Amino acid sequence: MFRVARIVLALIALVGLALPVSAQTAPAASVAAEADVLAYGLSGYSGIVSVTLPSKLQFAFGMGRYDAPSFLLSGDANYDLAQWEATVTSIQVARATYRFRGAMKSGPALGAIVLNQNWRLRSEPLAGESRFSTLSVGVTAGYYIHLTSHLYLYPTAAFTYNGLSGSTSIRGTSYEVERVSPNASLHAGWEWGRR
Repeated sequence: MFRVARIVLALIALVGLALPVSAQTAPAASVAAEADVLAYGLSGYSGIVSVTLPSKLQFAFGMGRYDAPSFLLSGDANYDLAQWEATVTSIQVARATYRFRGAMKSGPALGAIVLNQNWRLRSEPLAGESRFSTLSVGVTAGYYIHLTSHLYLYPTAAFTYNGLSGSTSIRGTSYEVERVSPNASLHAGWEWGRR
C-alpha cells in the first residue's frame, strides 16, 4: 500500500514540475492554515497546514478527531444488533495536489491522499468496545473558492482503498470496514502569499 502511495505522489510531482510556467505573470507561492469544518460539527477538531509551490504543486499535512455520525455506521449489516458508536480518536492526513490555477486563486485541485485513522468502536447492546486503525490511500479532488484574497472554502471528495489493523469485533459481532470507500469534507482556511 505504501508503494502505491509513493508511486501516486511521484506521478503528481512529475506532472507539477513538467507543466510550463507562464513568462508573463510571476507564479505565486503560499502557506495556508485550514480546518475541516465538518469535524467541529461532529464533536471533534481538525487542523491542516499546506504549502503551495510556484509549480502549483501543493503539500498538506493535518490531524484531528471526530465522532463518526450514525448514518455512516448504520449501513453495516450488524448495526441493528450492535447499535455501533464510534470515535476516530486521532486522524493524520497527508495530501499532495496540483492546483490548476495556482496559489491564492479559486480553482480546481486534484491529487493523492493518505489517511491514518485510529478508531474506538463501542456497542451498548453488546456491552463492549474495540479499537482498530485504518490506513487509507487514494485520490482526492476539490475546488478552492476564495471568498476574499485570503479566506477560502475548499470542498473536497476522495476515493480511497482502506487497509485495516486490529479487531473490529465485539463479542463475536463484527463491524465491516469497506475496502474501497468515498468520503467528503468541507475545509475553510486562510492563505498567505503573493499574487
